[in-house]
Amino acid sequence: MSKITLACTSTLMIILMLVGGACSKAPAEPQEEIDLAPIHEVNVTLLKSKPPQIGVYIKGGLRDGCTTFHNIEITREGSTVNIKVTTQHPKDKVCPAVYGYFEKDVNLGSNFSVGTIYTLNVNDYTSTFTY
Repeated sequence: MSKITLACTSTLMIILMLVGGACSKAPAEPQEEIDLAPIHEVNVTLLKSKPPQIGVYIKGGLRDGCTTFHNIEITREGSTVNIKVTTQHPKDKVCPAVYGYFEKDVNLGSNFSVGTIYTLNVNDYTSTFTY
């Protein structure tokens, strides 16, 4: 084999290995399952501040010994406040069958109108409050 043919063959093999390696990798699957948390208790309070602010106490459930609190997302549409509370759980892991709880305090701020009735949705739990 000539030096040119050997160099071309080596270069071609390197390119094929790089392209083949890039194509063979599947996207990584998430290692955590994210689910809506079961909600056990929601309490709304008017916080003593200037201006007054709305505070929400949330008690939620953890389905087993591996499940942990994940996140809270707050959205507002007019007089409806939606709070999405999620938990995370490792995929394909055997966990102790121990139901647990978490507690979170959320400050909704003071951007509310006096005398207005607001609807509060925390996952599948619904209540109302007046500012």
